[in-house]
Amino acid sequence: NDLDEELRRRAEASARDQSRLAALLDAVLAVTSDLQLADVLDRIVKAACELVDARYGALGVIGTDGERLVEFVSRGMSDEEVAALGEQPCGRGVLGLLIDHPVPLRIAEVSAHPAFHGFPANHPPMHTFLGVPVRVRGQAFGNLYLTEKLGGAQFTPEDETVLVAHAAAAGVAIENARLYENARNGQRWSEATGELRQMLFEGASERKVMNDLAMTALTLAGAGVSVVGLYDLREDLVLIGYDATGHDGGTPVGTLQSRCWDQVITRGAPLLVAASRSDLEQDLVSDICRIGSCVAPGSVAVLPIKVGSESFGALAVGWDSVESGTNERLESLARLADQIGLALLAARTRSDRSKLALLEDRDRIARDMHDHVIQRLFATGLSLQSTSRLRVEPIVRERLDEAVSELDEAIKDIRHSIFELQRSYVTRDVTAEIAALVQDVPTAVPEPPRLNISGDVEDLPAEVLTDVLAVLRESLSNISRHAHAHAVDVQIERHGGKLVVVVSDDGLGIPVHIQESGLANLRHRAHQHGGDMVLSTNERAGTVLTWWVPLAQNDKS
Repeated sequence: NDLDEELRRRAEASARDQSRLAALLDAVLAVTSDLQLADVLDRIVKAACELVDARYGALGVIGTDGERLVEFVSRGMSDEEVAALGEQPCGRGVLGLLIDHPVPLRIAEVSAHPAFHGFPANHPPMHTFLGVPVRVRGQAFGNLYLTEKLGGAQFTPEDETVLVAHAAAAGVAIENARLYENARNGQRWSEATGELRQMLFEGASERKVMNDLAMTALTLAGAGVSVVGLYDLREDLVLIGYDATGHDGGTPVGTLQSRCWDQVITRGAPLLVAASRSDLEQDLVSDICRIGSCVAPGSVAVLPIKVGSESFGALAVGWDSVESGTNERLESLARLADQIGLALLAARTRSDRSKLALLEDRDRIARDMHDHVIQRLFATGLSLQSTSRLRVEPIVRERLDEAVSELDEAIKDIRHSIFELQRSYVTRDVTAEIAALVQDVPTAVPEPPRLNISGDVEDLPAEVLTDVLAVLRESLSNISRHAHAHAVDVQIERHGGKLVVVVSDDGLGIPVHIQESGLANLRHRAHQHGGDMVLSTNERAGTVLTWWVPLAQNDKS
């Protein structure tokens, strides 16, 4: 009878409702069982398709501008079919309805809807449509799109109700995945920052640490290019760290000329450059494009490396798309730049203290040499000089005069060493100092030595520079005393991780019996750095001294 039929229909409806409720609970458990955001999004789409019996499903993630889709997670089509469609949907037509009006939407025939603008080439046929918004903490995250209900049926109000409930659970799952991802990212940023700080504290060169900083920022921020510029002693902002996806190795060198960098650094606040750009921001973007040899990035972040009024430089990062430059990434980069600034300040302060202690020790040694060693040598020389005036054999007088001359030369060398000990090497112009030494050391030749410097020697480690000056001084002094040369050539070359100093003359050549007192010291200086020194005969006449040491590629003294 009618009553029995009604009871049977209600029982079937109740069973269907319980089945759908169980399916919904299973879907909720499925999407909340993973904490990786990419996996969570894929599970949400899969569960949605199963809940409403849809052949195709997708989750479109809305960009920061709130106007278009920046990510599209789909299900139902093969990878080949997705690739054949070309670019992913950006949220126009029917898909854009939910972006403009975030309320559930059911359509019986997609092609008949006024907002329909056609399917792209190679797109499979789709007729029925059901879409609901996905919110995370009340903010629009994206939209769930379901098409083609199995069996050719229409999506029902019950399907809509279930999908709305599923979207609510999806919002919670997405928020949990975001929190987990943020925590993991925070841990990675913290560990990377600690490693960079430790490198500076342990005395690693600034160039090495800044290159690692650029690589760290590039990797953790998911960027396409990353550059680090630090101020040098002349207050020029010099590119010292660089990394970019797909680059062929090697760090570009040079000065960041644009005044916009100084303006951003002086202001002291992080700058995020997106689509609309002022002249200042456009100059920054152009500089980064030039350094990274890349097309104009979609967004750029510039982070001053600064502590109080002390400005060290800036870290700049560029992304391919506008959406990649998020506030979360900007905050992480700003914290990284702040920590590097503090580490640079501490490392440089400790280095300055060490240099001050070294200079004080040098002053003490210089005073001792002047007050004791030179005075004793001078007294000995006077004694020998007075002795030579006595009536002694000519050969004895000649030997005494030679000894007095040698003592005079030794006193000159010691005085020069005292002068070097008392000089500060902190603000050296290396090229000018080498040129001055080559011109000042007497060589007893008609023309001044010809000097040729190849490669960048301005950032030589202080201990290597000290040894180079000693090599030049000793070799030029030997030429002056023994070579009787007419021409002298000095060649300094830095290339391929090696520094080579070559001093050649056209004099008498290498003596048969040579005492390597000074030369032995030069060879020892080279061995201390893992290098060597070789004496050889010039092709036509004279002597060639070759002194070389290896250099770390990223050393910065």
